[in-house]
Amino acid sequence: MARKSYPIQVALIGAGGIARTHARAYAAQPERCRLVAVADIAAKKAESLAAEFNCQAFADVGTMLDEVRPDAVSICTPPAIHLLGARAAVERGIPVLCEKPLSHDLRTAREMVAMAGRAHVPLMTALCHRFHGPMVQLKEMIAAGELGRLLYFYNRFAFRFKGVENTWFVVPEVAGGGILIDTLVHSIDLFRYLVGEVSIVSAQTSTTLPIAVEDSAVIMMQSGSGVPGVCSCSWVSPPGQAVVQVFGSEGTAVIDYNANEGRLCYRTAADQDWVTVPYDGPDRFVNETAHFLECVAEGKQPSVDGNEGAQVIAIIAAAYRAARNGAVETVQG
Repeated sequence: MARKSYPIQVALIGAGGIARTHARAYAAQPERCRLVAVADIAAKKAESLAAEFNCQAFADVGTMLDEVRPDAVSICTPPAIHLLGARAAVERGIPVLCEKPLSHDLRTAREMVAMAGRAHVPLMTALCHRFHGPMVQLKEMIAAGELGRLLYFYNRFAFRFKGVENTWFVVPEVAGGGILIDTLVHSIDLFRYLVGEVSIVSAQTSTTLPIAVEDSAVIMMQSGSGVPGVCSCSWVSPPGQAVVQVFGSEGTAVIDYNANEGRLCYRTAADQDWVTVPYDGPDRFVNETAHFLECVAEGKQPSVDGNEGAQVIAIIAAAYRAARNGAVETVQG
């Protein structure tokens, strides 16, 4: 892949809520990039977002890519149409940062990875929690052996998603499922990032809203080295919780996104009290997009590439099978 000079010219495919998050993250790095265009079939949404960030608006992705010729794109559309945006960009040799989940099903996710590979175009999966500064600190702490041998992983991402029943998030053909694929995608990725590859998974789901997909779910995983993990999520449990905990033979660490400004806290066997690790860096979306821009500028592959995103989808597929069958499923790579 050829190198690009800063500032990188970036375009957005999609103009919904997560597109605005991407736009803000790019806007926070004027020395690295410039947002040049937004495309959405809902023209008024594209025009509104473009006006907010002083760039061009388009109703057609191909027209935008051909007229603006951006250096990179962020795909911020519903999962079932990620492939269409990715194909349009990859065919033009444009690197892609694609929102999670990489796609609505495993077959399509693998097709996206293969397509980008054949074209030698970088495809990055937007798994933003890997780029949360305190999460990186926790990864370093684990790698240094400060918590000892890992024993157990716990995570919960839960909140009340008001009005979800009126969105594409509950349409199986568009989203690929419910909260399991929408939110536990992050939980699975964090387990892989902090603990290791998932070998087996089991799951349970429930639905309380009048929708066709699950609105609460729990998955249980085990790494190849035998470390267990439990992750839960919900769209219907206020006031909500966002916490990651890792337990080791020599200490425990926790990141509570709603406490201590989301900083890493830990306590080892030698500590009398909990220790809070300072962090004053950018938020996870700025860190994520900064990594993407660096890969575009330097012509290198992202750390969270399409293969990483597809592997998470493979685990999600196994979790759905486990929930249907009431059995433990082996994860296929």
